Amino acid sequence: MAVSKDRIDFSRFLLRLAIGGMATWMGFESLRHSGFPATVLQAAYGLLHLTEVLCGLLIVIGLLMPVASLVLAVVMAWPVVAGWLHGAPLLGNLHGLFLLLVTLAAALGGAGKWSVGRD
Repeated sequence: MAVSKDRIDFSRFLLRLAIGGMATWMGFESLRHSGFPATVLQAAYGLLHLTEVLCGLLIVIGLLMPVASLVLAVVMAWPVVAGWLHGAPLLGNLHGLFLLLVTLAAALGGAGKWSVGRD
């Protein structure tokens, strides 16, 4: 059974809202609960969370979708890969792995018709 172009665009729109909204909210919450950075490492984490918020907003509106999704995928992959390097089991962080795979799917799928930018 063939799927209509409108259904595909609507699914891309919902995927953008879910991923971008989640990234924006999680990054904003992390920034809100962190204090003024006292060390370079804390400043780097603040910059990481700010990047997560910015990429999430870009994904929600569909602007620069492939770039924003790939940058967000790198941000999501950091704790997963760091865990693997420190001896965690392959499926030890299922939540992080799920977020990474969904973000990569959004990068491959593109923004769709209902976006500010173009695929």
